[in-house]
Amino acid sequence: MRLTSLGHAAVLVETGTERILFDPWLTQRLDRFWEHHPPLGDDLVREVLDEGVDYVVLSHHHFDHHHFPSLRRLVDGADVDFDDSPRRSTGVTCLYPAGPVPPQLTASGLGHQAMAWTLRRLGFERLHPVTPGDTVTLGGAVLRTFPSAVSFPEMSVLVETADASVMLCGDALLHEATVAAFRREDAPRLDAVLVPAHSVSPPGVLTERRPLTDPDAVRARAVANFDRYVASIPAAVTVPSSFGWRVSGEDGHDYDWCNRAMFPFTPVQALRRLADLGRDGLLWGPGQVLEVADGKTALVDGPVGPDGYDFEQVYAAVTLDPGVRVPPFDAAADRVGRQTRNCEDLLRELLDRLVATDYWYRAMDGGAGRHVVSLYENPGGESSFLLDPVAGRVTRLGAGPARSHLTGAEGWTEIAASTLEALLSGELLFGSSFALWASDGVLLSAVFHHPSFYTRHVDRALREASGT
Repeated sequence: MRLTSLGHAAVLVETGTERILFDPWLTQRLDRFWEHHPPLGDDLVREVLDEGVDYVVLSHHHFDHHHFPSLRRLVDGADVDFDDSPRRSTGVTCLYPAGPVPPQLTASGLGHQAMAWTLRRLGFERLHPVTPGDTVTLGGAVLRTFPSAVSFPEMSVLVETADASVMLCGDALLHEATVAAFRREDAPRLDAVLVPAHSVSPPGVLTERRPLTDPDAVRARAVANFDRYVASIPAAVTVPSSFGWRVSGEDGHDYDWCNRAMFPFTPVQALRRLADLGRDGLLWGPGQVLEVADGKTALVDGPVGPDGYDFEQVYAAVTLDPGVRVPPFDAAADRVGRQTRNCEDLLRELLDRLVATDYWYRAMDGGAGRHVVSLYENPGGESSFLLDPVAGRVTRLGAGPARSHLTGAEGWTEIAASTLEALLSGELLFGSSFALWASDGVLLSAVFHHPSFYTRHVDRALREASGT
């Protein structure tokens, strides 16, 4: 078995009979906010994928794994109509998780029900939904899938051939069913496992611009998660994975503080931890190749050689610094887009789009959910408004930030009017909007994590790409 890294969680697996592409994010930039680190060049992508792929496996629905601009590049012709029927099809089969977790419309990311819809919009017709826990036979390879301990469909995948066995865990959180599977007497033999070496950022760093308060505790949680993975899945070689990005905004802002405040556990630190635990491990980057056969796993010559990266230097740029200054949110500076509509109209549309979300249902049932939103107008300063989902009413409170107008149990959000307009129009995907507002609630998440928002964004982007 031959595995080639395309950065982050994207991996091409060649079994000798199939070419299987996992979690393709194939552009240098993911969106306005994130980019590959180390860099992923177009020439490298073309070289690695020159012979095409037979299967695409998507571990879950998040944009860095189910990246529709990258998927679109894989479709033969990539010529898509807009009546939900593609003009051109592709021979690639897409496998993705579907259930057993029920739909949660405000779950993180794009909303898992959009996966099949998006794939068909892009021109893929051979869709194979998989319930995590199922086994899929492709021909020369068997895929054994395992669930993730999250509230949306996600899976780890074990690829087995006659001479090799490799497990790719993507971003999955370790599930008890996975732990139990590897405790049994007939547990799968693993030559190599790709384990996530990342973690959730310290609380409130991006959403409320909170300074780091207990970095040691955050790091300890990340290490404990990694240790549990390593102890539960006893592979001959462990590869810290799904960490191949950094924050690098397109808008001229300096976001380096994010890279020093978000990542408590890097692959370099994970490799050291493996040594402490007496386990063999290695690191790899875009263009590097792993050969797995006869119980051995090794880096071999490929588009990028085995010594092609100085990982100490690479990951030094994204290592948690307890002394980093987290700048306070400033709507006058931390904004994107151009405001063309008045604030009341924007907030009335926001309330309209809140309808039928979990947030809206909770407000209807409990009679609460009132939220103070301040919008920075350029020019014009900052004005605050009270949003009442139960009454469906927007009330102007006056000048100043939201927090200065709180009187009780209301939540608050501060954002530039231009940023809100860009989100509402689909110009800005929610995932690329980090650091562009501050809030103590989930009002914006309820609207812009909803699948209906993502489907609007897909339609808009596809129309732009096709020039219609």
